[in-house]
Amino acid sequence: MSWTDRFASRVVTMHEAAALVRPGDRVMGGLPEPTAFLEAVAARDDLHGVELYLGAPRVGAVAAAANPGITVFAPFLTEVARRAGVRIEVLPVHFHGWAPFIRRWEPRVRAVLVAEPTADGIVYPGSTVAADDELVAGSRPDDAVVIGVVDPNQPRVPGHTYRVEDFDVLVPLPADAARPVYDSRKVSPHLDAFVGALDELIPDGSTIQAGIGAVPDVALAKLTHKRDLGIHTEVFAKGFVDLIESGAVSNASKTNFPGVTVCTICLPETYGYVHENPAVRLERSALVLDPREIAKNRSMRCVNAALQVDLFGQGNAEMIDGVQYSGVGGQLDFLRGCGLADDALSILALESTTAGGAVSRIVPRVEPNAVTGTRYDTQVVVTEFGIAWLRDASMRQKAERLIAIAHPDHRERLRDEAKRSGLL
Repeated sequence: MSWTDRFASRVVTMHEAAALVRPGDRVMGGLPEPTAFLEAVAARDDLHGVELYLGAPRVGAVAAAANPGITVFAPFLTEVARRAGVRIEVLPVHFHGWAPFIRRWEPRVRAVLVAEPTADGIVYPGSTVAADDELVAGSRPDDAVVIGVVDPNQPRVPGHTYRVEDFDVLVPLPADAARPVYDSRKVSPHLDAFVGALDELIPDGSTIQAGIGAVPDVALAKLTHKRDLGIHTEVFAKGFVDLIESGAVSNASKTNFPGVTVCTICLPETYGYVHENPAVRLERSALVLDPREIAKNRSMRCVNAALQVDLFGQGNAEMIDGVQYSGVGGQLDFLRGCGLADDALSILALESTTAGGAVSRIVPRVEPNAVTGTRYDTQVVVTEFGIAWLRDASMRQKAERLIAIAHPDHRERLRDEAKRSGLL
């Protein structure tokens, strides 16, 4: 018997699910976005005053934003949203704060992407929990509707699960449903230099986290000679699979969830590895990204990308020329987690220049609205020119060390700016 027959009383069509949204509703979608549901809602011409909240808006959000009756809000802008040029209102909420945000605003309609229910009614979250647990089983208005968009291609990853009874309706997707879309990633042309720096900063037995970017997860995947590494990360990408299969990861030295890899998002390229794999645990962001939980890991090493770092040690991971480019994601949570443990280390990795070398990513000062990590948070910065230790450094020392890892073509100007700012 198929799951649609077994739980037929809860099964509805996508059109019927979209019809559950009323004018003036507050609607929230989980991660990854339930694209087909959002497209069905966006196709309606009778909506007005609908507020749609999404963690990472992509194809479905673009469709919804084009509907004049729907306003889309998100804490993170994606490549898809940027290219579409649609209006999405940015919410400055860090990842660990998304669940409390849901509790405060209590959306009436909640839609999350999930894997097919098991015969005994267990529903795996699929590739991502994030804050979906709060949408499915958290506090909600009496008239709330929880919609499970069931994707047969989503993996069943051990860890946090739901029950069929947690959902008011279940909407089946076809077997040929498209996989969720994520931002493309480039490989740094200076990858070897970054691998060498991370090799120096990450000892055997460390627990590691990597953000997604041109450097973090790709460079970490090259540390195949390491031993007894552990993984506690927001996003589980292919680089981690490569590292595990090389024998570098055992999770044996972890002090928080020892013996297993912990994450809250699995990218599509990892589905084959994580499906029913007891060595991986998928958990909610309220746990994985809680700085106190991060700090429990022995020798935590967090590697994240930045767009800019200024001579004061302030990092910018989300703005370009004063315009929102992406979002903070879980970076701030891991920065704070590393700040709570004496044996932890937070590492920002970035190319020294952009625009073909014409623009330095080490800058005199980050614009006030673009500071992701303050000078009190940033501990180590890495470019292809070396490592700058900022933790416990004076302001003069921070500036000197950052100039030393800037591109040589920009160092003289940076020194002049540092003098004008009183740093040198």
